[in-house]
Amino acid sequence: MTFADELWSGLTSALVPTDRHALARAAKERAAAVLPPGERVVAGHPVEAGERLPEPPRRFRREAFSAQRTTGDRLVDGMGRAEGALHRLNPVNAVVDGRDDRHHREGPQLSGGWESLGGQLAAVLRPRASFRYLSVLLVTDHRLHVVRVRLAADRREPRAGADAVEYAWRVERRQVSWLRNRTDVRHGTHEVGFVDGSWMTFAFTVGGYGPVVETFPRRLRHTDPISGGGA
Repeated sequence: MTFADELWSGLTSALVPTDRHALARAAKERAAAVLPPGERVVAGHPVEAGERLPEPPRRFRREAFSAQRTTGDRLVDGMGRAEGALHRLNPVNAVVDGRDDRHHREGPQLSGGWESLGGQLAAVLRPRASFRYLSVLLVTDHRLHVVRVRLAADRREPRAGADAVEYAWRVERRQVSWLRNRTDVRHGTHEVGFVDGSWMTFAFTVGGYGPVVETFPRRLRHTDPISGGGA
């Protein structure tokens, strides 16, 4: 793409609102196309990590679309890591970050280690990424899947090509214990709990997620207490 094309895409995106519902439908279709054979999609919708979900440690935070990264992308990442290390060495920054961490712990986040089912899903929704994409949660007859779909330069539709879709994660539906509505925190926000006692926070990125919510056998209100596996 030329500089003129990129400039035109940027201007178009700024002046003409994106049809987010149409984009969600298109991303769901692209995501469903890469599921393993025999999987029948019951419902699906784009999701994102909860806004207060902690960042996974680096060893649990995989790179999204890593095969498509350039040497320049890796150089920028290296510079970012160096800047982060210098930031942590500054004692003033350490105090400020500590206050931020205490604030974040007050809100809904993650319960269970990063190797738990909740931790795995949290890490999948917080990868290292150099590209614009949507994470799509797909519910099939027996499993929950997360598939990443890259966006075109104008961010109005999925990017074309087989390499623009990346299968990221799955779990058996029987491993999911409950889903709790947390729209009291932010519209679309939910917590999902697993049989190993872990849970994490995610959000549907646009309305119309009712069919996905209805696939969960145990649905809690934000006033309902949770503990461990949701008992």
